Amino acid sequence: MKNLLKISAIAAFFLVSMTSMAPVPTNGLVIGDEGKSLYFHLGSYSEASTVKITDKTANTLFFANVSGKNYVKKFNLEQLETGTYYFVVDNPQSSVAYTLSIKDNKVTIIHKEEKTTSPVFRVVGDKVLFSLSNRDLKNLEIKITNGKNLVVFKEDVFVEGSLDKVFNFEKASKDQYTITIKDGNTTHKKHIEIG
Repeated sequence: MKNLLKISAIAAFFLVSMTSMAPVPTNGLVIGDEGKSLYFHLGSYSEASTVKITDKTANTLFFANVSGKNYVKKFNLEQLETGTYYFVVDNPQSSVAYTLSIKDNKVTIIHKEEKTTSPVFRVVGDKVLFSLSNRDLKNLEIKITNGKNLVVFKEDVFVEGSLDKVFNFEKASKDQYTITIKDGNTTHKKHIEIG
């Protein structure tokens, strides 16, 4: 009976996760009934996500790059000692960090922190929309290069905390372009193929 309940709960969890696909990939972490185990599901998404488990001293115990498909994995944590561990899922749209506690042959999720970032670049047809808001934002360097790495557009912009800009490639030659925007120590890049 206990196994039937466990299988039913996992099946329901995966069914709910798969049917609620959103632009930000859905993910979930469920504690297994047997020993120190976890079940993890990440919904399909076109951008790459990273999944990792670290200990308190930031040693990486597991790492995987995932993209374009549903990712389901069972983690057996039997070899881990009593202590605190971190299960982190990162992608361009969001970051989810679970704080795990292992004690007395049992795993417990003690904290979950989610951060969602609005997309900096958005592509609409042959136009690329760039939106950035930061109260410390002052100077931006904007550069567009073509497939041969030649600069086709360059601009230095002074802004007062935010910038919304549209790059129109409707009349651009058939090529691959890279938009690079430097905001102090941060660089934002977007690749687009025209034609």
